[in-house]
Amino acid sequence: MKKTSIATRVRFFSFLFFASSFLILLRVFFLSSYPDFGQYYFGLNEMFTSNPYLQVGKAFTSTTYPPLTLILFSPFSLLPLIPAEKIWTGLSLSFLFLSVFLIFKIYKKNIFSTLGFIILGLVCLSFPVKFTLGMGQVNNFVLLLAVLGVYFLNSKKQISAGISLAFSLTIKFFPIFFPLYLILVRKWKALVTLVIGVVLLYLIAFLLNPKINIYFYTNVFPTLFGGWKTDYYNQSLTGFLGRIFLQGQLREILRIAVSIVLALVSFFAILKTYKTITLQNMHLGLLISLNLLINNFSWQHHFVLMLFPFLTTLFFITDKKLSHKYLIILFISYLLIAFNLKNPNDFPVLIQSHVFYGALLLWFLEAFLILKGSLRLRLNSSSTSKR
Repeated sequence: MKKTSIATRVRFFSFLFFASSFLILLRVFFLSSYPDFGQYYFGLNEMFTSNPYLQVGKAFTSTTYPPLTLILFSPFSLLPLIPAEKIWTGLSLSFLFLSVFLIFKIYKKNIFSTLGFIILGLVCLSFPVKFTLGMGQVNNFVLLLAVLGVYFLNSKKQISAGISLAFSLTIKFFPIFFPLYLILVRKWKALVTLVIGVVLLYLIAFLLNPKINIYFYTNVFPTLFGGWKTDYYNQSLTGFLGRIFLQGQLREILRIAVSIVLALVSFFAILKTYKTITLQNMHLGLLISLNLLINNFSWQHHFVLMLFPFLTTLFFITDKKLSHKYLIILFISYLLIAFNLKNPNDFPVLIQSHVFYGALLLWFLEAFLILKGSLRLRLNSSSTSKR
């Protein structure tokens, strides 16, 4: 009875933690504007009246999203701007929680448990989550599509997985390494569906406005892979190196070299273990972390997409009953990514890359656990065969 009472109290306080964190997050509904939402709201109209990639127009900033994204979000323009912003914020919040729910379902965990409430509370307190909602960003929708793709892969529904990932890749070119993984693990139905889906979606966008599509892919798309955005909010490898080395060829060499090393290590870990089904989700989480690290720019709001790697790693550690030191490392990674410097210029340059450090720490942990898990399986297999 005493143990039951303690467990009940812990669960109650974990729920209070989530409820208070959620109430804090709800303040996003009282913002006066959601700057990036205007890119989607005005985008389709500007596609046919001007060029959304040449001028800001009515939106807060000029857009870098592909024409297809502007088309998919055009129904919001049927509503007045302010109600449309609030509805999108509500939907975005729903996408976030649905993503968490699906990840719990993949691992057959109860989201209404003590652990579930603690995780939901931490999610609500994370600055990338607040930033995504406050800017009116599309990240939570992309996260849901990516998680749905993984959920369907786990459920052996390859066609559904391909469709989900096709929409994710066409909206925000994310997660860019997943098609390579599908080739590696020979998920041909998912891969073919994804490719056909991407082609059809972009064909529709092209037929609606060929001129704008050509302009985007010849003038805007190449800029996504070059340049040095050194703003504090760019927490990719490029942002980290750009803030340390203000100019010079060394930083370009380092960016290429470090990106290659991170990619090679990631795919080495996957190639060593890709036949191990129980490591599939860890593989995909590793590729998401890699994606955000070596992007030319990964704004802080993009790191809401790290939710899948975080939870996948957490459940891997707890399910395998690994050392608590890995949980400590995981929590440190969360803290580094979750907080924000309101006045970053008041801090040394090295501290300004705290999100990058957190993402890199999680990437190291994922790669290590994947290789460690493979070694353990081989040792178990060897001892079993000797018996």
